[in-house]
Amino acid sequence: MTNLAPRERAVRILGRVDEEQAYANLLLQRELQEVEDGRDRQLITLLVNGTLKNRLTLDYALRRHLRTPLSALPHEVRWILRISAFQLLFLSKIPAPAAINEGVEMTKPRQGKYTGLVNGVLHKVLHDGWNIRWPNSGKEAVRYLSVRYSHPEWMVKRWLKRYGLEETEALCQANNEPALLWIRTNTLKVTREELLNNLQQEGVQARLGERVPESLILENSGALDRLKCFQEGLFTVQDESSQLVAHVLDPRPGERVLDSCAAPGGKTTHLAQKMKNQGEILAFDIHPQKVGLIVQLAQRLGITIIRPQAGDARELPGIEEGSCQKVLVDAPCSGLGVIRRRADLRYHKTEAEIEKLPALQLEILNRAAQCVAQGGELVYSTCTIEPDENFEVVKAFRKGHPEFQPVNLLDVLPFSLNEESDIRQAKKGMLQILPHRHGMDGFFIAKFKRVEV
Repeated sequence: MTNLAPRERAVRILGRVDEEQAYANLLLQRELQEVEDGRDRQLITLLVNGTLKNRLTLDYALRRHLRTPLSALPHEVRWILRISAFQLLFLSKIPAPAAINEGVEMTKPRQGKYTGLVNGVLHKVLHDGWNIRWPNSGKEAVRYLSVRYSHPEWMVKRWLKRYGLEETEALCQANNEPALLWIRTNTLKVTREELLNNLQQEGVQARLGERVPESLILENSGALDRLKCFQEGLFTVQDESSQLVAHVLDPRPGERVLDSCAAPGGKTTHLAQKMKNQGEILAFDIHPQKVGLIVQLAQRLGITIIRPQAGDARELPGIEEGSCQKVLVDAPCSGLGVIRRRADLRYHKTEAEIEKLPALQLEILNRAAQCVAQGGELVYSTCTIEPDENFEVVKAFRKGHPEFQPVNLLDVLPFSLNEESDIRQAKKGMLQILPHRHGMDGFFIAKFKRVEV
């Protein structure tokens, strides 16, 4: 294993994210395989995700002390400055002299002539702390929220129109919070209480989730794939809001179920658990290489009823009309509900991309609807908070399909809703989960039943 210090690894990952437009979560996963020490793994993850999440804020703080544009500096120097400033501004547990010294030492072998600049700028950042003159929130609300909470301006503008300043600020704050590590109990092999006990015996601190009966939160897991519980297939990683989908669709043992956009298989395998591994699940994904992920997960969890295959969800080759009792469309989407879990997502997405998605989502939903048997049920879900991809798609679908009637979600959700606006939505067969309101990843669920017209 390569003997690199945690900060060195973090800078290497961040540099590749910047230069190659690579996904930080995948790079992190590969990099952490080389790290044995659990504390080092946690520090690397914290530095990479924290620096990425707060990049625009860090740049704003750094630019105040630079005579040349930050973009004019070598990319390695930029990331050393950012990662060091992140420690100074956000991580009080790390001694400031250590953060500055590590930044200077990392600069020497890479870009030696910038050593003095790094040292000087970081000392000024330390001296000022959070005493930063931000844009005026009243006169420059978009710019203020963008640099204060590190969200692209186009994203902030969309949310300001929808939620106003106070709630948009709360949403941006929620997106910057650390993402909890949720897992789902494999109830085919173990109860949730038994899994909790097994995890504790392996030295993992965990607690039961309150809204979904299979959910747990891990607090100090380390490398999951090294846990005996993981290797024995007693759980899989899945956020709490994502775990709601199987409960809402509520498939029964022996039914024929279609999952039209299934990879990597989290919701698919949850459906199989609800079915007690009895019946048949047809699992499609457009990417052949991702179909293998469904197979691997099903094998680890001991599930045998899933039939994975590569295929376009707009076509679903080989699936006859009216042949499935339950159908799930977990549609490709902008993913703007999981920004806190995907640190680099906010920089990869564009407004133009979002505008193209509803047409694709509706096309997938229309084809999936053909496969629903009379009296059968259909669930549409996304991990975004954008109404264009959620409510508007449902509205267009309902207009073209009077045979599909909404199902009251209050009858199928595994927890009770408290807000009156949520209750009204749920009665109409839809629910929009928002990170700052519900404490979960942003998610949307709608359910319909096919009836005679």
